[in-house]
This record gives sequence, structure tokens and C-alpha cells, in this order.
Amino acid sequence: MGNRIFGCCDEGLNIKHQELNVNPLTSRQGLNTSQFSSEILSSFMRESCEFKMTDLGQRRLALSALKDFKTLKLRIVNSGMLDKDKILNIRPSGLEQSKRRADDGYVFFGCKKKLRNIIVNDFVVPLRDPELNETHRGKHFVIYYRIDKNSYWIRDLCVGFGVFVRLDYTLLLKDSMLFNIGESFLVVHFKNTQNFSEISIRVFGAGVSGESKTFNSIQDENILIGRNAASHIKISDQMLSKVQCTIFYTCTSGWMLVDGDLNNNRCSTNGTWMYLNEDFEIYNGMIFKTNQSLFEAKIE
Repeated sequence: MGNRIFGCCDEGLNIKHQELNVNPLTSRQGLNTSQFSSEILSSFMRESCEFKMTDLGQRRLALSALKDFKTLKLRIVNSGMLDKDKILNIRPSGLEQSKRRADDGYVFFGCKKKLRNIIVNDFVVPLRDPELNETHRGKHFVIYYRIDKNSYWIRDLCVGFGVFVRLDYTLLLKDSMLFNIGESFLVVHFKNTQNFSEISIRVFGAGVSGESKTFNSIQDENILIGRNAASHIKISDQMLSKVQCTIFYTCTSGWMLVDGDLNNNRCSTNGTWMYLNEDFEIYNGMIFKTNQSLFEAKIE
């Protein structure tokens, strides 16, 4: 995933986490990843996305020997199917009171608890549509404890509609990253030029199917994306802010993305969300969504 790295000549990277407004999110706003075509999303799910667990015997011994560790608490901020403000307590050994009873330091999430009559998920995040729940049985994403880092990590497992993190920092872009904004999705690609100075941005959803625009780091300044007519990429989506997110180029780091209007230091209302198809370290205050539920992480 992208790194939070800033260079000596990078400017305008001061949008603050405190300015993010989570309250306006409703059961529809910000929780709409299931509206994205599963066929399109599957094209971004790597064929080699199988999650490999280490030797479980040795891992359990190492986890049981831990004396100094922190607990990850996930609060359900909003959900169409789960109790609001419910807290999930996750320790290095796994989710408290999990019926999987593995104590292996992995916590699996999905829309159904069982697969072929075997409990595979520690916690169920159901969809509103019962047929979709049946269609997307299996492990949707995992949260696990890394002993070497003394921290919790999360990644999507390429089943279902994906898990997305809300960006509250400036992100260093990598090729083929996928983002959700409102009812639309963005995919970024670097052109094969010196220093990858050209970037192509494709838009899906909200009446758009794969249209792309290319920008140059020399000719173009901040690239504004939103429903404003003056945006470089205009998307007719009422769930978007006038300027939903900004992409820009820095001489030391490369292409960067930040939520909201960088020119006016203003965050978007419903957020810019990054698809977690790689391992991502969970941090205090992090907000992520999956299916139609929104979670906030607290590390104590």
C-alpha cells in the first residue's frame, strides 16, 4: 500500500485527521461498496491473493508467551445489519469469544459464519440481500497480529465486495490502486515514462464505465476530482463533494492523493476510500468499511 512519506519540497500536505467529518455518514452514504459490480471488482482482485498463514503451532506458542501487548477495539460506527456502537475486542491470540476457537492470532470476517458446515469466520458482517450472503460465502478479509511488529494488520481476501480504508493522510500512489468515492470508483495507472511523470485515471460507476484521462506532472498542477464543473475529472454523483479528492505530483516522492480540496484545505463529506488488497497496518482512529458496515479502530 501507499506510504505516508513526504519530501523536502512537498507542500500543502496539512489536511488534518481532526477535520474529517464522520457524522454525516448514513446507512447509504459511505457504505455502498456492494453497489459496485462484483465482476469489475474481481478484475482488481489478484489471482495470487491467497493469504498464507505461518506455522500455527509455533505461532500459538509465541502468542501465548507475549506479556506486553495492546488490544485492538473495533467499534461499529454505522451498519445496516449490525448493532451500532458494538465493540469487538481483538487480542494477539484473536477475537474474544470467537466460536472458531483457533487462538492463532487471525480474525476472519465474512457474510456467513460457515463454509461447508465448518466455522471459517470469527465475525459475521452480513449483507442486506440474503442471496448475496449465500453467493459470497467464505473469508472476506482478515485482521491479524504481527509479533515482529507488535501491531495489528488488515487485508482483503478477494471474496465479496472488498474492504476499504478511509484516507485521513496524504497517500503515496502506486500503480493500479483502486479507490471508492461515493458511488464511483477510481483506478490509477502510471504511464511508462521517465520518473512515471504521467498518470492515467479511470472512472467506473455513476453512469461512467472505464473512461480515463491522462495527466502530466509538468503541464498539470493539482488534479481535482469531484462533481464541480471546474474539476479536472467531473463525476455526476450527488454523494460526492464539489472537490472529492486531489491528486498531485511532488519532485521527491511522485504522485500523491489526498482526500478533499487541497487548494482550500477542505476535506470531503463522505471520504475517499482505498481498497486494501495488500497488508495494511491498523492505526489508532483508522476507519474502514466492508459490505454495508463502517468500523473505527482504537488501540489500547
